[in-house]
Amino acid sequence: MGDLMVHLNKSGHEMKVKRDEIINVIQSLSAISQENAAGTEEASASVEEQTSSIEEIANASEALAQLANDMQESVAKIKY
Repeated sequence: MGDLMVHLNKSGHEMKVKRDEIINVIQSLSAISQENAAGTEEASASVEEQTSSIEEIANASEALAQLANDMQESVAKIKY
């Protein structure tokens, strides 16, 4: 009976150690997932910011093109 108790105690201790290891792995995976989510949010914000900048550049380019066209028309009127 004594050997059985020793074996059961040892098995119980091993199960607790394994459970603690699994909990640590799960916690690590959770932390990695949170870091990845934060990184994804930052990347998304950066893409939105770049898109906004590109739209501003496109609008400014259109305005410059229109200004150049207006200037050409003005110069043409002066010549004739």
